[in-house]
Amino acid sequence: MTPLFPSILSTRYFDLGERLQAFADAGIDWIHLDVMDGHFVDNISFGPAAIGAIRSRFDFRFDSHLMVSNPRRMVPRFLEAGSDWVSIHLEADPNPADLLRDIRDAGAGPGLVVNPDTPVEMVFPWLSLVDYVLVMSVFPGYGGQAFIPATIGRVAELKQEIHRQGLACRVQVDGGINASMAAQLHQAGADILVMGTALYNAADVGAVVRQVVRVFNGDMQ
Repeated sequence: MTPLFPSILSTRYFDLGERLQAFADAGIDWIHLDVMDGHFVDNISFGPAAIGAIRSRFDFRFDSHLMVSNPRRMVPRFLEAGSDWVSIHLEADPNPADLLRDIRDAGAGPGLVVNPDTPVEMVFPWLSLVDYVLVMSVFPGYGGQAFIPATIGRVAELKQEIHRQGLACRVQVDGGINASMAAQLHQAGADILVMGTALYNAADVGAVVRQVVRVFNGDMQ
């Protein structure tokens, strides 16, 4: 698994195919889908049909991040569409145990998401039920926001608790990330970085991917 997941939220629609090809050429194997319903966040992005459309031309796996007010309604649709991972916001469902089990029973990886103003310890009771926790480093809803520095400490606190519980769930970070932050985030405990605007603005996507992979493989330069 490449530790960098591109978010297609930042893509200009007419450039999507070209960008996806650049990701494939760079060795990317997972795509992050920021799904917005216009209720949980103000913006609206895309639905489960996007998975089928992309899969018809590419071999990516799909990480569906549901920024929706009714995850119990939307999760089955994204599972049916072929999501490999599905994450839901703890803010949208504060008692998610049965829904997380439903995701796993369907053969997908369940994840929980916490916003920057939600104490990270709120996910601790659910860690044994998830494959990953997504720590938002911006407030969800729009791309291009600045990274919130306090995220570093939140990631470290979360990773420490995962180790304390003897678990193997991954820590994913999303929002305002660029390649120069990879080492610091990895040292704090991040396993996966979601990148949008910085990756799309890169002159050489492959160079960014290689830089992040080097860091996560132990070369911190």
